Amino acid sequence: MGEYRKLQPKKFEPRSIRETAEGRYWRAYKSPALLDQISQVTSVAFADVYPYALAVTSSARVTVYNSQNRRALRTFARFKDVAYGGVLRGDAKALAVGGQAGMVQLFDMSSRSILRKFTQHARAVRAVRFSTQTHAIMGSASDDTTVRIWDIAAGVCSRRHDGHTDYARSIASHPISIDRWATGSYDHTVKLWDDRDGSMKHSLSLNHGAPVEDISWLPGGNLLVSVGGQDVCVWDVLSGGKLLRKLRCHQKTIMCCHVAPDGGPPRATAPRLLTGSLDGHVKVHELDDFTVTHAAKYPGPVLSVALSPDANVLAVGCANKLLSIRRRKVPREAAYGLGGVGGRVGVGGGKKRGPRRLDAGSWQYFVRGTNEKAAEGQMVIARRKRIRLKPYDKALRRFRVGEALDAALATGRPEVIAAVVEEIGARGGTRAALSNRDEARLGPVLRFIARQIANPRHTRQLVGVAGKVLDVYGGEVGVSPAVDGALRLIRERVAGTLKLQDALANLSGIAAPLLAAGHHAAYG
Repeated sequence: MGEYRKLQPKKFEPRSIRETAEGRYWRAYKSPALLDQISQVTSVAFADVYPYALAVTSSARVTVYNSQNRRALRTFARFKDVAYGGVLRGDAKALAVGGQAGMVQLFDMSSRSILRKFTQHARAVRAVRFSTQTHAIMGSASDDTTVRIWDIAAGVCSRRHDGHTDYARSIASHPISIDRWATGSYDHTVKLWDDRDGSMKHSLSLNHGAPVEDISWLPGGNLLVSVGGQDVCVWDVLSGGKLLRKLRCHQKTIMCCHVAPDGGPPRATAPRLLTGSLDGHVKVHELDDFTVTHAAKYPGPVLSVALSPDANVLAVGCANKLLSIRRRKVPREAAYGLGGVGGRVGVGGGKKRGPRRLDAGSWQYFVRGTNEKAAEGQMVIARRKRIRLKPYDKALRRFRVGEALDAALATGRPEVIAAVVEEIGARGGTRAALSNRDEARLGPVLRFIARQIANPRHTRQLVGVAGKVLDVYGGEVGVSPAVDGALRLIRERVAGTLKLQDALANLSGIAAPLLAAGHHAAYG
């Protein structure tokens, strides 16, 4: 006789999506600080150096926060009208702000004095960006449809680009080239400008298909993302503006996008794309096949989103005057084990004590990993252990199918009962397991059928079991009130399920034309 193999409980598809390592990573941004602003938060932007100051633009005020303790450092309110697009220079020593009056102002962060005023735009300036390659150049996009590149040192406009036919609402500097810029406009186009040839015309025009609210370069500068309407478009600029992917993952207009510097699970270096929409959601997209890996709901329509360069602080601006600042629960260095034995270099050149590297000199080395759980999709190699058989396993091993069914019912676990019933059926012993039962032993069988027969996971199996019960005990109906009551309950559950199915079928017939009309209106 061969060795008995322990019966495994039935495994069903999860009712909800299991939390993955990606989801745990983004859920680590906890302890949100909801800060009231004077009006809707139209722009949030981090500096590139520690402590990663955060510039928040709301109405006629730009407030700069310390992202580590979420305290206000500076407030800039010297604007005659609404301010737009406040952005910090990479070294956090200057702040550039557009405005409703068509002026771009450059402020000194330490004294809050105005360093430069650029007044050549005729209408509101909605977007301002510094060049990623130098602190001496910045670009602006205006409602007068023009795009201007400014020489900060000389205080003059070095380039003016005309080509948009509607409001220019977004601008982005190429991550590698100092001479290339991209802009998005309400004329449904994204245009690329290359200053190397000396011409003022765009080198490439991309049709987004809806008013463009924001654009962002992906690392390397070969791919460009544009958002507007309900669509996220990913363009391959290197191949002449080929549309690689068009995503529709929000229910309302997408207002902002941001490429996270390191937005994946621990020890992952691939960036992530964040999008915020008027539906109140911020969604995270991985950049291999651009699928949504995480979504978070905010208390108002989302207008702006940004992640700090060290990926420890997430800032979201809403249209209901709320600014959300979330920090990771565990510091990044401690969570990832960076720094090594010698510590890590801190701001100002000093050293900070980093987490100790595990070695045989500490007891944690010998118990490492004992509490870790495998992520979904990982292979688990289990240690060989002595097989401890459950009562239903012992009964099945001795071919006592009736006792095995009773032992499984005693556990109260549907997945165990389903596995035992399936094993008994495979052995051809279902009738034998149900036969010769009195009221006390038949009652648990009928009660389990009544509870689970409407469950799609068990319906097919239990319909067959119920049929066997009627075949065996059909001639004894009316003898036991308890058995008769259980049978009536099963009949009521089945009738209710059939009625629900009819109602759903009718509803599906009503909804199908509406869904088809909506799909035709959306995609033509």
